[in-house]
Amino acid sequence: MFRSIIQHSPFGVWVVDAVGFVVFRNRAAEAMFPLGQKDGLGSQISNLIPALSIKGGKMTCTSIGSGELENTIELPTIKGGPRYCEVSLSQFTAAGGQVFNIVSLNEVTSRLRAWQAVKDQERRWNLALEGSQIGVFESDLRTGEGVASDAWYQLLGICNADGRNSDDEWRAHIHPEDRPKVEAIDSECIEGRIEKSEAKFRMRGGDGSWRWMRSILRVTERDADGNAVRLLGTMIDITSLESAQNLAEARKEGLEMLMANAPVAMAVVALDGRFILLNDACYAIFGYPPGALEQQALWKLGKDETFGNVKDEVDRLMTGTINASRIEEHYIKPDGAAADIAFRLSVVRAEEPSDTRLILQMVDITEKKRLESLKDDFVATVSHELRTPLASIHGALRLLAEEIGAEASERVDKLLELAGRNSLRLTEVVNDLLDFQKLTAGHFSVSLAPVDVVDLVSQTTADNAPFADKFNVTVDLDVPAEAVFIQADPQRLKQVVTNLLSNASKFSNPGATVRVASKVSDGVCTVSVSNNGPGISSEFAQRIFQPFSQQAEHLTRNREGTGLGLAISKELVDNMGGEIGFDSVPNVLTTFWVRFPIVMPDQLSGDTTPYLAAQ
Repeated sequence: MFRSIIQHSPFGVWVVDAVGFVVFRNRAAEAMFPLGQKDGLGSQISNLIPALSIKGGKMTCTSIGSGELENTIELPTIKGGPRYCEVSLSQFTAAGGQVFNIVSLNEVTSRLRAWQAVKDQERRWNLALEGSQIGVFESDLRTGEGVASDAWYQLLGICNADGRNSDDEWRAHIHPEDRPKVEAIDSECIEGRIEKSEAKFRMRGGDGSWRWMRSILRVTERDADGNAVRLLGTMIDITSLESAQNLAEARKEGLEMLMANAPVAMAVVALDGRFILLNDACYAIFGYPPGALEQQALWKLGKDETFGNVKDEVDRLMTGTINASRIEEHYIKPDGAAADIAFRLSVVRAEEPSDTRLILQMVDITEKKRLESLKDDFVATVSHELRTPLASIHGALRLLAEEIGAEASERVDKLLELAGRNSLRLTEVVNDLLDFQKLTAGHFSVSLAPVDVVDLVSQTTADNAPFADKFNVTVDLDVPAEAVFIQADPQRLKQVVTNLLSNASKFSNPGATVRVASKVSDGVCTVSVSNNGPGISSEFAQRIFQPFSQQAEHLTRNREGTGLGLAISKELVDNMGGEIGFDSVPNVLTTFWVRFPIVMPDQLSGDTTPYLAAQ
């Protein structure tokens, strides 16, 4: 009867005598043996299954682990990989007093592999949670017991979580002021009024400091009456985020205070022109009552989209590499009053284009423009009124000198020469003022035509030789033998070269040589004027082409000039499509140059007679 029960058992069963030999095995046990060892009767059990052995007549096993694996052994490997069995050991005594050991094996390979997979997944999750610093906790509302992951305890500075109740630890570490608020939110979730509880609170860390935490909690199990019995949640440390938000809030408040007290109108604007933040000065400059501009678009203010040019400038900034620009606009306020506004635009770029912002500074320049207009009108009027009397004075002085002739005394000759020279100088000043006024007012135009640079530079140099003689300076000319044509206004180009020649002569050392050259290279004609005078200081170089700019007094003493010549020259060259610049090594060599693209012979049309013949 006993043998029949064993034979039909689903488990592998061996009967082993007191010295370890197999005296019986059932069919299930036979199937567990490797190929070639299916019999096993009379063999030592330790040869068949190395994990089993006899000690003092009693069977023992060496398991693969402890805990849940304490009674689990590994069978010899056959095709398909390792196999694992749960072991059950027992003894019985036969009628003759002989002791036998019974070994029962239940193969658990599939179950163990599944269990190991779960354990591996759990280990990976724990590593992920620890790496992300997300603490997971679970609370049993029936027993008041709480369990949590290692990462959760680490957030509190607790390294050893053995035997701890996470619910008790939470209550012990939360800030007293925050606990009632969090428990009230949790109660809403527990009672089913909200799906989940989200709370922000302070927890005391291991170093005694308060850390900001955020938790999310849900009910995962309710009893038959609908009462919550189990909660599951996560907790993360948001101290850095909270600090960053506080800093950002403080900076925002500081920005708002700065803008509110700024002496000029300032605004933060979205790329669609919508005002996001603006100060009181903005309402005054745009003519709107306080509070009427919020969420409005700058482009839509005024009639016919007055600030369309500002929008175009913003588009140009966004597609380019510069982050700032300046533009002026004429604006009609809602009450009909006209205003001129200067905009200073800055772009604060963000990774998300929708988060990019424009910083606007606006100044009402209406009065400034009015005064500039008055000044221009005054300069133009005075200059025109002076030009005719000066021409008369200069002509009268020349006629008087001719009338007196040789009969004049030396003193009279000197006085007439002084008066004539200063009347001519004053005429040049008036002409410079008129030219500059026309250029800045936009009333100046150039007439481009083919110009032979060689002829123009040669004759201009000859015309200015007497001026150079006054400063005891020699002029050396180096130009190509053949004509070189460019597109320019001949009269204005001659004015530019004359200005460069006169400056070089005035600022040369006595006895020096001014070198005038015209060179062609890579399709460009360069006219240069060089001298070895004091040169251009680094400070003056920054403003040399600005109107009324002159170098330090000790360098320009006894040098005639208005400080407008180079400013006018730059405007003229720019208007003719050329380029002007300089290179200077103080007290060694200074060279001013102008450059124009040459016109090839096959591009010339009409009369190409040198410009002087056409004048």
